[in-house]
Amino acid sequence: MSSNNVKLGDDSVRVPKLELGGSNWVLYKDRLLWAADAKGYRGHLDGTVTEPVAPQAQAAQTATAMAAETATPGSALAEWRKGEANVKQLIASTIPDSLFMKIRAKPDARAIWVALAQEFERKSRMVSVDL
Repeated sequence: MSSNNVKLGDDSVRVPKLELGGSNWVLYKDRLLWAADAKGYRGHLDGTVTEPVAPQAQAAQTATAMAAETATPGSALAEWRKGEANVKQLIASTIPDSLFMKIRAKPDARAIWVALAQEFERKSRMVSVDL
């Protein structure tokens, strides 16, 4: 099982590459969850961290001004986007290209993680039943 040193925030973490058939799914899943948790990003995978809702625009505030205000560094939306980007990169750098092509259009890290889990949890259960 090969592994990657992945830059997550300011630190590197070691997460194994997911094998094409998912034979190492159980170890991959736990190590990726631990790595995300260590950096404070696990909520992006388990759904407990969601995209902040932008405050309602006041009558005089344009949509462009509101978007600029909510995406400024340090804002809740900017922090959420940073977390999403880090978690997506962690996943993308540890899965095969063919699998990346299947999940790349998912809207957020949670949807990507759910798609991976659905694919490989089913395969893991089938293997354990065959044993």
